[in-house]
Amino acid sequence: MSLFGTLSTSVSGLSAQSYALNNISGNIANASTPGFKSVETAFSDMLPDTARAPSLTGGVATRSRLSTDMPGTIATSDVPTNMAISGDGYFVVKQNTGSAATPNFTGDTLYTRRGDFAADADGYLVNGAGNYLLAGTSSTPLNLSAVTGTSHGAVSDLSISSTGAVAGTYADGTAAKIGQVTLAHFDDEAGLQTQDGGAYLATPQSGTPTLGLNGSTVTGGALEQSNANLSDQFSKMIVTQQAYSANTKVLTATSEMMTDVISMYV
Repeated sequence: MSLFGTLSTSVSGLSAQSYALNNISGNIANASTPGFKSVETAFSDMLPDTARAPSLTGGVATRSRLSTDMPGTIATSDVPTNMAISGDGYFVVKQNTGSAATPNFTGDTLYTRRGDFAADADGYLVNGAGNYLLAGTSSTPLNLSAVTGTSHGAVSDLSISSTGAVAGTYADGTAAKIGQVTLAHFDDEAGLQTQDGGAYLATPQSGTPTLGLNGSTVTGGALEQSNANLSDQFSKMIVTQQAYSANTKVLTATSEMMTDVISMYV
């Protein structure tokens, strides 16, 4: 391999390891985020094809892979509207594209495993990332205040059943179902597009979501923990940093050799 080829390969390696370090740092930062799915880095060799691409000097390509097939541990919570999914599926949510005073939910429908939902001042169930839980199969967020003010009084003592039914008890002791949580399932979860706050956007690769439990269950008063293992992530970080350092040394040595060669002709 020529000096220019070595230089190109080392730069490719630096870029790949930097990409991996970025994913690892994100996993470490979200190790305590409910429902977070770690992002793994997949590497692939770029080998020269002398028949079609003789100028290709080799290197490494990277891509991110979501660990959606690895569920997090489910832990109990003191908040009855916190929810965890056992099995496949995602909560269906939207963001408020308006203001706090005038909410607007006309944006994209998103999907998340983050279930730390709690009622805000207006009665909407919103998680820690600011995503609003939709009611059933509708495109409207679930609003607990919409069922208050009746002759039964305000709603209290909320609970979530394993089928996603939201039940509450009115001030006069009357119990009633006041909402339904549905889950979205995808043929290819790896095709989901990552958004902020642990949410995902459907893509042509992921396919159109199928709504329903599909064998999964919802646990109220519980949270799915992040599946990012800190020990594993720190180990990967050390290995990745060493690989980055090795590529830096190759780049430095190659640069010095090129300087020596150039000086011979100056």
